[in-house]
Amino acid sequence: MTYEWVIIGGGVHATTIALQLRQLGLPVEQLRMIDPHPHLLDQFDRQTARIGMPYLRSPLVHHCHPEPFNLKKFAKQQGYTQPMIGPYQRPRLDMFFDHTRHWIRHYGLETCHICQKAVHLCRCCEDWEITLDNQQQIRTQHVVLAMGTHHTPFIPPAFQDQPHVQHIHSLDLDTSMQGSHVVGSGISAGHLVIKLLTESPDKTVHLWMKKPFDVHHFDADPAWLGPKNMKPFEAMPLAERIHVNKKERHKGSMPRDMYMTLKNYEKAGRLIVHHTPIERLEDHCIVSGETRVAYDGIYLATGFVLDVMTQPLIQDILRLPEAQLVAGYPKTTTQLEWVPRLYVSGMLADLALGPFARNIMGGRQAALRIGQAYTESTTAYQNAV
Repeated sequence: MTYEWVIIGGGVHATTIALQLRQLGLPVEQLRMIDPHPHLLDQFDRQTARIGMPYLRSPLVHHCHPEPFNLKKFAKQQGYTQPMIGPYQRPRLDMFFDHTRHWIRHYGLETCHICQKAVHLCRCCEDWEITLDNQQQIRTQHVVLAMGTHHTPFIPPAFQDQPHVQHIHSLDLDTSMQGSHVVGSGISAGHLVIKLLTESPDKTVHLWMKKPFDVHHFDADPAWLGPKNMKPFEAMPLAERIHVNKKERHKGSMPRDMYMTLKNYEKAGRLIVHHTPIERLEDHCIVSGETRVAYDGIYLATGFVLDVMTQPLIQDILRLPEAQLVAGYPKTTTQLEWVPRLYVSGMLADLALGPFARNIMGGRQAALRIGQAYTESTTAYQNAV
């Protein structure tokens, strides 16, 4: 059987795109989602649980359902206590998951889920053939790459092969390790510190940062979600867009309420913040300049390796003459089509979607554009017959 659409990925972006296609009328029998995790959203669920995230950073209208106010409607219907916080109405994380899983069930997405890893991709006439890690092959007319970038934890050289050091997002995390040192500068490090302090009221935690606190409400200025910034962005040369994305993303930042919570813990003497770079670990001590601090365990919240372009799937695509790159990023159409009938989201859509391409709103924007491609292809087919 040849499916109409196959989405490679099972996270927030993949789910958002799948819900968009289903709402637009794609039959469940014609959709498949390939992801190695047991359930859709499993990786995002695990990563947010690890750091103890209670509320999303993004506002209430950023979620997986096509209708912007659907999560707000869901919160009212289900009667959640304090469903959102702050002036931007940031939603409860558990409510976000409940809402998304409700629509996953409604549209039968788990029945579309193939719990395997896609390892190769090749074009067969006008279709695509996807090879899974169990050697099964799947054929489809259209394919969407929505694998995300949060797969390989980044471990700085000073921490590699050292005792009692773990990246918080390692698949084999040893939960029995007692750690009171956190390395990182952004929101994940902040969440983890607050979790450690909350779980152990008598504990003192050390936070090691490579830069001063960088406080921003969101990952980037919200103007990048509208025409004010995006129209000039879309008029820029593609190479210039890469520089704009890097400049405008608030990488390693955190919202003000988190910053104030950390400062209060610091004033109370329960949090010690270090702004000096860590040079090395030696004899179970952290060495930073003239300072040596003994550690029990170290949690790294140092992000992920951006290795998407080295994955075998991407390498298969790059062998096609139509697959163009600009400084290592896919050159796509406005509908995020990289090569005919192959669409992308997340980092792979950076050149088209701008600074928000990789977060939840980027998934919504990708879903809208890929949804347009679906509608046009369906209309063209109906007109042809």
